[in-house]
Amino acid sequence: MTDQLSTSDMKSNINEAVIRKKKSFSIVWFVPIVALLIGGWLVYKAISEKGPVITISFESAEGLEAGKTKIKYKDVEVGVVESITLNKNLASVIVTAELKKGATPYLTDQTRFWVVRARLSAGEVSGLGTLFGGAYIGVDPSEAGTPLRTFKGLEMPPVVTTSAPGRHFILNAKNLGSLDRGSPVFYRRIMVGQVESYELAGDGKSVNIRIFIDEPHQQYVRMNTRFWNAGGIDLSLDANGLRVDTQSLVSIMSGGVAFDNLWDSENDTIADNDVTFQLSDNYDNALKERYVVKRFWALEFGGSVRGLSIDAPVEFRGLEVGRVLAIDLQVGNIHSDPLISVLIETEPERFMGKDMLQSDEKYRKFVDSLVARGLRAQLITGNMLTGQLFVDLDFHPEEPLKSIEWEGKHPKLPTVPAALEELFAVFEKMLNKIEDIPFDQIGKDISSVVKNFNETVKVSEALLKQVNAEIAPEISMTLKQTTKTLAVIEKSYGSDSSLNQNASRAMEELASAAQSLRLLADYLQRHPDALIYGKGAKE
Repeated sequence: MTDQLSTSDMKSNINEAVIRKKKSFSIVWFVPIVALLIGGWLVYKAISEKGPVITISFESAEGLEAGKTKIKYKDVEVGVVESITLNKNLASVIVTAELKKGATPYLTDQTRFWVVRARLSAGEVSGLGTLFGGAYIGVDPSEAGTPLRTFKGLEMPPVVTTSAPGRHFILNAKNLGSLDRGSPVFYRRIMVGQVESYELAGDGKSVNIRIFIDEPHQQYVRMNTRFWNAGGIDLSLDANGLRVDTQSLVSIMSGGVAFDNLWDSENDTIADNDVTFQLSDNYDNALKERYVVKRFWALEFGGSVRGLSIDAPVEFRGLEVGRVLAIDLQVGNIHSDPLISVLIETEPERFMGKDMLQSDEKYRKFVDSLVARGLRAQLITGNMLTGQLFVDLDFHPEEPLKSIEWEGKHPKLPTVPAALEELFAVFEKMLNKIEDIPFDQIGKDISSVVKNFNETVKVSEALLKQVNAEIAPEISMTLKQTTKTLAVIEKSYGSDSSLNQNASRAMEELASAAQSLRLLADYLQRHPDALIYGKGAKE
């Protein structure tokens, strides 16, 4: 019992524990909270500093590496390639890249991307730095245009960037010639720009060439400026001799464009951006006067047109008034000879007033009057060395009266045969007359005459033999006798003969007597009374 009491007493003396909730913050939670805050800050910083992600398609990923290849603008890194994949049809590669913050305003449809590699083009070397540092993607940013995140990369770097000061122009040409991207543009033999790009025109009949003129040289491009293809070497042979023209050594190798203004272009308006000009083949064609009105004529020639080519000139008394457009063979029927049809283009503004061109009736009346006076088309040889022909329009009043055939697609202008054809016609007439000569009968007659002549020669030879045998000895004796007679005469009448000496003395005496008579006559003329009184007598 005592034990039981002691136990209960002990229980009554022990206080019960009181459980209370702790309200203070535990330091244990400080570490994860700090870690969470730091992570959140890092996430926020990463998101806030993250640049736009774009995709660029290229034909090949040559030289590109995910995570290594940089995107640069003016050699400053502005982004990095994240991944490279193939597109669905395997026709190209898709490059996903992240740009730095702040690049969003420059991602428009005018922005261009390209791969910078070592290249050799248009006579210059570019991208040599990539041989050591590797290829990278270049960018030409532009704020103008519609925002865009998917781009098609250029396979060739642009010749001119958007930030370059200057102006762009378009040249329309019949063909590209020797021009290429980067070909130089010259003004007075100074390089002032480059060829940017080229493409076929919408109709496929010409080529549009885009060029860029650097500042401040764009001010020399005016609305009436003339452009011409200055590539290669331009050779011309005219009345002044042989002329060689080229802009520079670069233009010989890679082609080039040159431009100049007419002598009266000081007041012309400066051309705006993207104005289109016509590109001529050479300097002479570029500076020719240009006319808007064109007239087409059909010509028919019965002879050969060998030497006549497309674009051959059409001239009127040495002045070029048009060109040849087409040359075709025209066969009528089996009973008629085939003709050569030539289509020409003329510029009537060169030789008639604009008031006549405003009315078809006036124009037809004027041309009909010219044809009535003998206007004809004729093929003329322009170069004796090459045999090149051109169409010459001139008056031939001796030709029969003809008129223009206005019916048909193009009016038909009367023609006359070429000068060579007329010469050949004369030769043909001469040959026909020569064929009428009886050469066989003449040959027989000549043969008879020759036979008679041979007989005459034989008779003459016999006669000469007879003369040599009979007459020659007598002639020889006569000559000897004559020689003797001449010797006697020489002896009797020679310079040493007595006859010659007596004659000389007689002549001297006659001269002395004549002198005495001359003196006597003189004296009697002075003293006529001497005949009465004698010489020296005085009265």
